Amino acid sequence: MWENAAPPPENEPSKPPARRPKSEEDLVLWAQILLCLAAIGFVLAAKFLAWPVYPELRRAFAAAMQPDQTLLLTENRNLVKFTEQTAEELADSARSMWDDFIATPESARAPHGKASPPAYAREDAYTPDFPLRFPLPGQSRKTSGYGWRTDPMGGLGDDFHIGNDLAAAEGTPVLAAADGVVRAAGSHKSYGNYIRILHGDGDETLYAHMQYLFVKAGETVTAGQTLGTVGETGNATGPHLHFEILHRGLRYDPAEALQNAS
Repeated sequence: MWENAAPPPENEPSKPPARRPKSEEDLVLWAQILLCLAAIGFVLAAKFLAWPVYPELRRAFAAAMQPDQTLLLTENRNLVKFTEQTAEELADSARSMWDDFIATPESARAPHGKASPPAYAREDAYTPDFPLRFPLPGQSRKTSGYGWRTDPMGGLGDDFHIGNDLAAAEGTPVLAAADGVVRAAGSHKSYGNYIRILHGDGDETLYAHMQYLFVKAGETVTAGQTLGTVGETGNATGPHLHFEILHRGLRYDPAEALQNAS
């Protein structure tokens, strides 16, 4: 019964391997290329539209393109590094821009019996890692602190004040508390004439109720530079500077940072 069984071939030629589909490496490469092109397009758009985030993007790009000290061409010198380094910064900028768009008021009223701060504020203090310059010449008396207070505009009940009010005569110079880029400079229903400056690590400072503004969005400023003058624009009962500190889009009590400022 085995006479017709064909013997197995002694040396059967091996079949060529089937052509593999496009490798994951190629897909990752193309994804990186597209990501880099998108990042470049975003930077060019920011420059063309004069967005205040453009100077920060330009600095991040320059840092990402610096060659490694050990090798001239390494993976540390490419556009992918630029996109990775600026992703978190862009997210912080988007949150801040959205916060400006929805016009966060200087203070917020909570429902009756609710003692927690508004969603965009925290009750504790925060001090940036870099030194701060006091935002007025010399020192100034604090007229209203951070947190719950009786509504100074004559409203019923309490509101949550998200900054410190510093007494000063109208026309007193307002100084930048640290180096940074002006994110916003304009008029606000509650803040009046105000300036918002972006510093490092997602930190920001805000200056409100100003009389005149000497800088505009997108400008780079240095600590101690005159930003404008004290006024009483917006919801203000008299001339003073309303000062805020923000970290990653959230307001914190600036009293400790102001106390330690030079």
